[in-house]
Amino acid sequence: MKNNKMISVTVAAGLLAALVAACGGGDDSKDADTASGGLAGSPITIEVITTLTSVTPGTEAYQAAQAAAAAVNASGGINGHPLKVKVCDAKGTESPTAATTCARNLVADKDVIAEVGDYQAFPEQTNTILNAAHVPNIASQPTAQSTLSSPNSFPLAGSDGAGLGTVLADNGAKNIQVAYTNVAAAASAVGFNTITLQQGRGIKLMGGIPVEVTATDLTPVVTAGAKGDGVAMAMMPTHVASWLNVAKSGNFTQKLSASAGSLTEDTLKSLGDKANGLLVAAGLPLVTSDMPGIKRFKDEMAKYQPKADIDQVSLNAWMGTWAFAQVARTIKGDVTRASTLDAFSKLTNFNVFGLLPDGYTTTKDFDFPGLGRLFNHQIVEGVVKDGKLVQTSDGYVPVFTPKP
Repeated sequence: MKNNKMISVTVAAGLLAALVAACGGGDDSKDADTASGGLAGSPITIEVITTLTSVTPGTEAYQAAQAAAAAVNASGGINGHPLKVKVCDAKGTESPTAATTCARNLVADKDVIAEVGDYQAFPEQTNTILNAAHVPNIASQPTAQSTLSSPNSFPLAGSDGAGLGTVLADNGAKNIQVAYTNVAAAASAVGFNTITLQQGRGIKLMGGIPVEVTATDLTPVVTAGAKGDGVAMAMMPTHVASWLNVAKSGNFTQKLSASAGSLTEDTLKSLGDKANGLLVAAGLPLVTSDMPGIKRFKDEMAKYQPKADIDQVSLNAWMGTWAFAQVARTIKGDVTRASTLDAFSKLTNFNVFGLLPDGYTTTKDFDFPGLGRLFNHQIVEGVVKDGKLVQTSDGYVPVFTPKP
């Protein structure tokens, strides 16, 4: 069972830190014999770099890519060519060695056209390597300076971190603070939410509350949070859980928000009713919504990977694989790294089964310092109810207002 899976949301370039839990060992790379659907063409190969042997593995990213590839192949593949998925184990967070080795090996394997739907702790280091070799990075997590500024990067999700304050404001909070795990990258959440709240909601952020990585008793910081009426929790799930335990046991009534990516089914189960009422910011529609695209995602996962976790991690990888296939099907001639980069750079009004906001385009970088590749400027809002994530917004909610 997975406990406290961590995919926080943002980066040193202005977003929060990607705080993925811990370490492990094992094989570096494995091939996936995705069902070819009887297609005779030569395979077109993509790869997922994810944590397979971490304490909190992201195996579902790989499984979701497999499921999408199987569905792609069942519908004709990519112009008669089967889509094949490889995976490389980025392991844990003790060192970037495994993740960067994955990236270098991917670059060296000329059969691999793109990296898709990664879930690992070192996107800055891995994408720097991929970008230098002009390898497309599809559905990259918007959690690193490299993935938010490099021309090879095409994130589909919006930034959970950008919406932590927004979802509080949209639910009536006016005096908002950001509580953050006290590491350098996560500290930038304070400045980042200062900008987004002022720009999008006309609210001045009260300030930040650092939470030491080793902290176990969060009573002092929860008490500090009581100075306002809302706290955006840019923290690892263990801290989120501790904060909720203190808040529920005391007389604390502040509205609280967290990233959907850090609220896995196991985490919510462990929290029980303490999580009820927690506001949620998500970069993609919640997997508990009834959107047709989410239904398709669940149906394909049930058919091709029935044992995989259904969460925001698997949704991103599944959608990224389908995005790759849809774009690759439009390429005239060979599907190569160069032709894929060119095609992805020219997307206008692009969507994947209605899961992206209207008008998604990659033809113009976002005019916001450090966030040029944040093509999705919006988030989805939700709340925890009866231990489940429930989407409350009617689709996407604007966080940024791009310049015309």
